[in-house]
Amino acid sequence: MGSLLRSPTVLKLAKYSTASFFGVITGQAVLIFCLEALAWPALTANLASVTLGCIPNYLINRYWTWQQTGRNRFWGEVVPFWSMAAMGAVLSMLAVAYADHQWGTTLAVAIASLTGFGLLWLARFLVLDKIMWRVVHDLHPEVDVEAAEEGMLGLPVHDGGHEHHDHEHHGHDGHEGGDHDARQHARERT
Repeated sequence: MGSLLRSPTVLKLAKYSTASFFGVITGQAVLIFCLEALAWPALTANLASVTLGCIPNYLINRYWTWQQTGRNRFWGEVVPFWSMAAMGAVLSMLAVAYADHQWGTTLAVAIASLTGFGLLWLARFLVLDKIMWRVVHDLHPEVDVEAAEEGMLGLPVHDGGHEHHDHEHHGHDGHEGGDHDARQHARERT
């Protein structure tokens, strides 16, 4: 049982839960403020809540839970994360619209907002852990993701049964000029 609690997935799930907690606290504070202090309609308040709650959630998950460094990869991280957030927002908006129409109280709207996001909470963890950020750390830890996105640099190159990395590959003149060759090899393999 002790080794299960120390497994990388369980530790990431605990960190993910902590990040989610801060996202929920931020989002609910924004929701209640917009509803009570600003007297915004429930759907508008919920949209602001969802948007602002996702910011700490993304940052904490990226840097602490999955320990990503370097630039944010737009297509590899930002778009998938915010797409999942948008799905949560849609579910949350539907739940908020129903709760606002049915009961019309701040408490009912807050619970509905949490319910919408709660439905996607575990699914989002699995996508982040098993698909989005797994590729970087678990499947290909040797790959420099930033360099790979800029032209296949850092990807392993197979050359006649010998594996080396393109940053070790030298051009015909003996200098580290194998970038074009590495990209060509990568294209030929696909």
